[in-house]
Amino acid sequence: MQAYLVTIAILTLVGAAWAQPEGAGVRFCVSPDGSDEAPGTEDEPFATLERARDAIRELKQAEGLPGGGATVRLAEGTYRLNRTLELNADDGGGEDAPVVYRAAPGASVRISGGVRVPPAAFGPADEAAAQRLPEEAREHVVRADLKALGVEDFGSAAGGGAEVFFGDRRMTLARWPNEGFTRIKQTLGIQPKDVRGRKGDSVGKFVYDGDRPQRWVDEPDLWLHGYWFWDWADQRQRVTEIDTEAATIELEEPYHHYGYREGQWYYAYNALSELDEPGEWYIDREAGVLYLWPPAGLDEAEVTVSAIDDLITISDASWVSFEGVAFEAARRTGIVISGGAHDSIIGCSFRDIGGFAARASGTGHRIAHCDAYYLGHGGFAIDGGDRETLTPGGNEVENCHIHHFGEWKRMYVPGVSVRGVGNRVAHNLIHTAPHQAIAFYGNEHVIELNEMHSVCFESNDAGAIYAGRDWTTRGTVIRHNYMHHVNGREGRGCVGVYLDDMWCGTEISGNLFYRVIRAAFIGGGRDNSIVNNIFVECPKAIHIDARAMGWASASVEGTMTTRLNAMPYTEPPWSERYPELLRILEDEPAAPKGNVVTRNVIVGPYRWEDVQGAAKPYQTIEGNLIDEDPLFVDADNLNFRLRADSPAWELGFEPIPIERIGLYEHPARPTWPVGHQVKPSVIRYWREKQEASLQPRPARTPRPERVIARLAAAVEVDGMISPEEWSGAKPEDAMVIEEGIHGERTAPPSRAWLYHDGEHLVVAIENQVDGSKPLRPGDTWGQDDAVEIALRGPGGPILVLRGYPSGHFESSNEAGAPPEAVERAGLGVVYAASIAGADRWTCEWRIPLASLGIELDPAVKLDFNISVRKTAQPLWQMWHGTGAHTWDVQDAGIVTLAE
Repeated sequence: MQAYLVTIAILTLVGAAWAQPEGAGVRFCVSPDGSDEAPGTEDEPFATLERARDAIRELKQAEGLPGGGATVRLAEGTYRLNRTLELNADDGGGEDAPVVYRAAPGASVRISGGVRVPPAAFGPADEAAAQRLPEEAREHVVRADLKALGVEDFGSAAGGGAEVFFGDRRMTLARWPNEGFTRIKQTLGIQPKDVRGRKGDSVGKFVYDGDRPQRWVDEPDLWLHGYWFWDWADQRQRVTEIDTEAATIELEEPYHHYGYREGQWYYAYNALSELDEPGEWYIDREAGVLYLWPPAGLDEAEVTVSAIDDLITISDASWVSFEGVAFEAARRTGIVISGGAHDSIIGCSFRDIGGFAARASGTGHRIAHCDAYYLGHGGFAIDGGDRETLTPGGNEVENCHIHHFGEWKRMYVPGVSVRGVGNRVAHNLIHTAPHQAIAFYGNEHVIELNEMHSVCFESNDAGAIYAGRDWTTRGTVIRHNYMHHVNGREGRGCVGVYLDDMWCGTEISGNLFYRVIRAAFIGGGRDNSIVNNIFVECPKAIHIDARAMGWASASVEGTMTTRLNAMPYTEPPWSERYPELLRILEDEPAAPKGNVVTRNVIVGPYRWEDVQGAAKPYQTIEGNLIDEDPLFVDADNLNFRLRADSPAWELGFEPIPIERIGLYEHPARPTWPVGHQVKPSVIRYWREKQEASLQPRPARTPRPERVIARLAAAVEVDGMISPEEWSGAKPEDAMVIEEGIHGERTAPPSRAWLYHDGEHLVVAIENQVDGSKPLRPGDTWGQDDAVEIALRGPGGPILVLRGYPSGHFESSNEAGAPPEAVERAGLGVVYAASIAGADRWTCEWRIPLASLGIELDPAVKLDFNISVRKTAQPLWQMWHGTGAHTWDVQDAGIVTLAE
């Protein structure tokens, strides 16, 4: 891989020109023009793979396989299967006598699970259907009777059923909008739900926007595909009713597990009334009729309808290999290997598959030098090894080009899934997918030398490489990978390596991250290392939080402990390899201990460290090269190798083998050279950031100082700011809260009035908001409207108090204050809030000075900030912009208490 080379062509060759030498064993020949009554020789070949399989069985039963094994040579052509080719233990070979199914030298060989729909089978749309079609489509749409071609089972529009292909491309089941999504206008609150401040409805009935659904009222089997509550959880659901007067859509039960939320996105599909552009199709499942608007003339490419689930299954057979073959048009999987050992898939192509290209579980299986693309689900899945004994599986996916996957099932169907113990994913190029590139679970895998880009483009809170929720899944090494252009839907942020929900014991080393938002992410886990990586233009390059000490605390005694107890962690080899587990339940199990961040090179105009305050005391973060030119060879052309005089070498930085990352040339590869197009990252996030980077930032003004006066008058803390109580509450006397994060002026401002009575700090805050959008009165910082008071006395911790329009307040540990200080800061606090109108809400505080650990001393200066979250714009406003967290009071203002 060359980090500075990006091309845009995709070269696609069918079959393989690779001629692996055949050994001394027996050979059977198969041709689409052959006969199963023939002897299977080169001159008189079999017609089917089943007959060749049976011939090998007969040979084994009669005399056994000879040295060199058996080879099935496949002649040029398409082999259409009407049922799965099943291989079992009787069909395997041995180390010196493998069974190999191989394309003939130079032959283009396809194994298809589809039924061809010839041009003669098509005619014009019938009158009844034509009336349902959009007017612009009527003269273009053609129909074919699939039942007459032998296709009787069409499956469900939910997925896993028949699909239509024109040439080698998946056509689109008629939908609206044709690209992208529409949004839920409003949920109805039938069964309200609140997930950490995000409000929605558990019932699948909502108000739609616009009038398009009026077209769908007579559709017999209409479905919606939506991201109903979270950006990373999609589901397809059938429509039961459309009420055009109330503008509501009701979905079939069971409803989506997470519920439904206003503003989330969906599209409608499986609607003949929306077949309105070339490449769309619809099947009347009851009549068995296909309607298609061909993207080109019917004589220019074949139309294929997928008909069988799996093309080939290999169960408990060993030393079986498929080489140089193209697999296509399966509803579910190209090849499924379960059990056995040392099976291989070499130099093959997988395309137009409804599910995964191939799955392999067992020991020592190998998928190498393959191409996999236009896949309904993911690429390759490997699983092997024994977790209780930590015995490695030794399976691998190597030198494969995996792209344009997740075309039907969008989430949690990665380019490569690896599970078990001791498996390897290496030298792959993975790109162009709505969600993950690689997902792993288990122990001691190696993920190395892969290039990944343009993934997670339809999701947020997702990772190019992802794992989560287990203390025991340790020992995986993620090294020498190149991840770039990973930004999330609408550029709102995704992760390079995502160790989610207390994932532990993983090494992230020697990787190159370029334009990845939150490149390396530790979500509350322990004993992880981020070492010797290069981060270029990665906002929040490193994230570490303490979620198990906060909102995820219930999982410590729940899921995490359950999974710990499921493993023999107190006995060898577990106790020897993972001694950290022996005392984890007694060693602050919720704390993100033992993470190390060192010898990293971090370049870019963004704040690189995003470490939650509560997590900071447990981390080792040292020896990183930050805010210093690392002297790349040619950064302008994306060559991020370090020059010989780079200051990184002085830190002990070790060279990253960039030249070895990604695909490599091999005679078995179906395509070479390989081109790939990068999905542009200049979407909302990057566009705004790039434009902002071109503008001069406001000059840092001196830290403002303010004296808080002493008043004897008592204030009734009711949330309403009374001029009589607040000395007139004059705007000119207020602390104005209008600076953005970097000190830029924002509007509308908030105003605060402060005084003390010798024993309490008393604060009133008036918040002007955009009245055209609803206030969010929930209780979650960052998601809902809120105010924050942050302060620190000499030598003390940063204390953070937050209040919400709902009247709820909290003392937060986010800035890293000790638990006892956080608890004490909230003692005796009186807080009240009032929503004065659509464009204004107010709040009042009375905070005991003793709770803050502050004595009345006019000589003492307190680091101080007031911040306001306004969700309508959205805005973060501060008394003094810190350039980072709102509670970074060392960069905010200063207050003193008058005597």
